[in-house]
Amino acid sequence: MVPGAQVLEREIVFVDVTAFAVAVERVVHPDLRGRPVVVAPVGSCRPVVTDLSPEAWQAGIRKGMIVARAVRYCRGVIVLPPNEPLYDRASRAIFRILRDFSPVLEPSGHGHAYLDITGTGRLFGPPRDTAWRAQKEIRQRLRLDASLGVASNKMVSRIASKITRPAGLQDVLHGDEPSFLAPLPVQLLPGVGARTQEQLEELNIRIIRDLTVMHQDHLTLVFGRFGFVLHQCALGIDNTPVYPVRAVPTVAREQVLPEDSNDYELLKSVLFGLCEETGEQLRAEKQHAGRMELIIRYSDGREDSGKARLAPSTQSTATLCSQAALLLERNLTRRTRVRSLQLRLSDLVGGSVQLELFADRKLEQQAKLESAVDALRRRYAGKGDKGDIILFRANRSAFVPSDSRKSIMSPF
Repeated sequence: MVPGAQVLEREIVFVDVTAFAVAVERVVHPDLRGRPVVVAPVGSCRPVVTDLSPEAWQAGIRKGMIVARAVRYCRGVIVLPPNEPLYDRASRAIFRILRDFSPVLEPSGHGHAYLDITGTGRLFGPPRDTAWRAQKEIRQRLRLDASLGVASNKMVSRIASKITRPAGLQDVLHGDEPSFLAPLPVQLLPGVGARTQEQLEELNIRIIRDLTVMHQDHLTLVFGRFGFVLHQCALGIDNTPVYPVRAVPTVAREQVLPEDSNDYELLKSVLFGLCEETGEQLRAEKQHAGRMELIIRYSDGREDSGKARLAPSTQSTATLCSQAALLLERNLTRRTRVRSLQLRLSDLVGGSVQLELFADRKLEQQAKLESAVDALRRRYAGKGDKGDIILFRANRSAFVPSDSRKSIMSPF
């Protein structure tokens, strides 16, 4: 840094379109407005709620709830299947608007993003004015209401956006981070899930102020390294920069179990099915995966995950199954029943992968066998009548095709 140079204070904006999937569906289908709506994969064996409207939340429905249970809570709820292409287009439209204010943009899921507007004051004015203009642009051009938080770091800006939902604007001045966070509940801090919240309540810690007055060593004694992180977060300290994310291709599959289970053989069978599906996709796209991640979701909402390198990169189902079994054995450490398994393959490379000079010919035979199985699946795929099931109205207990919804011109 040049001696005497002025150091700019960071200004971070977090943009949050609450209940994004439902909000986008309501833009395209206005007749859904004001009604209890949830988004869930209706074609799965036991669908769970992935997004919901404020009306559904008021009726007692929550994310992760089984759809059958959600219907009991609210008989008039409308269940929509996810429309990922639509949500992708809507997210990209939001990001295009935000990039007009700064090129330093970090997407954080559908309808969520961090925007670093440090040093843009001469172009757009003070940070709050910049955030207000971005919010206005999103509302006028896309007909979506966004909540925005403005602060000196990513964590505080995200929390600020949460407390001003569904369509507010909250800015936190530099130096006011601890006083802003102090009266808020601890579950707003990153990393504080149901289990951690329960442990904190046992220590009589319910609001963030309670964390700041506790000695850091005491928190570390209870939570280990995470205790130090908790104390820093409670003080509003977060030095994480905004990273413009480059596209990282992945292949992923998830399976929700018909019933929550901790039967190891059943879980391994489900996991092998995911390996077959991802392996088939890799071979169809002539890709090889260099990294694998297994995500285990339990019935109590907790997630555990494990990662492994695949060396050399592979597209073989047999190799994927072998590595996935090791990850399952290593990371299935709780007695709690499992709700779903997700398998992610990344570090994809195209073309052929160089093997050992004297590699076992069984690998070649295995590849030919898997290619033959893929050909058979493609040949006989789609023979059943799947129908066009798009929307489920719980109060009628009947599926209604998509053209029954009143649609308008989409801004996406």
